[in-house]
Amino acid sequence: MQRRERKSILIAKGDVKKAEEIQTDDEDESDAAEKAGLASAVGEISDPMTSQLSAALLIESLYLNPFESVEGMAKCYDGIVQAGVALLDSEVGDDHSTVNDNRPRPSRSEIMAALEPLLITSLEQPSGETILFLARLRRMCGTARYQRRFVQRIGPVLVSPKGAIWCLRHQNDMEPIIAALEMIFDAAFEVFNKGWYERGRLLLADSVR
Repeated sequence: MQRRERKSILIAKGDVKKAEEIQTDDEDESDAAEKAGLASAVGEISDPMTSQLSAALLIESLYLNPFESVEGMAKCYDGIVQAGVALLDSEVGDDHSTVNDNRPRPSRSEIMAALEPLLITSLEQPSGETILFLARLRRMCGTARYQRRFVQRIGPVLVSPKGAIWCLRHQNDMEPIIAALEMIFDAAFEVFNKGWYERGRLLLADSVR
């Protein structure tokens, strides 16, 4: 009750941002009911955990949210596609090829450096941990061919336009998405190292000033 009154006072003062941070008793009850519902819906898997079943569960877990695979990924969609396009362009021709205005093409590390701020400011902490987990799984693939197949399998569900998986735009963007994801997984242990989330919050705070 006290939280509800405090929330209404803040709204009356026009401080909507602080008011939104306060959870009321009704919201607490709603969250508890949702968690109880999820717990009751999840049962123990009777079949042995084979590699095929593990892969299926991984794909299905990325499908759970129809709007984005992990929290914050939808905000990164355009940036990931642009990074993939730049990466594919940089791989065309020899190492000394240049763009139309005679400037050198950006290197893979430069493209990743440009993409990193978007990732660490948009993704929530569990999302970054998911990227790290997927990068570890990819490293377990024995050859470059299987590593690429791994990315091709999870790429479409990991990175998609908000609520529009496999739409025409998504299909057209698939090649840049796969290229960008391979680069992100290669750099995941440097990008999402200790303290990455705090660095992202600081960047966001600096951008507001």
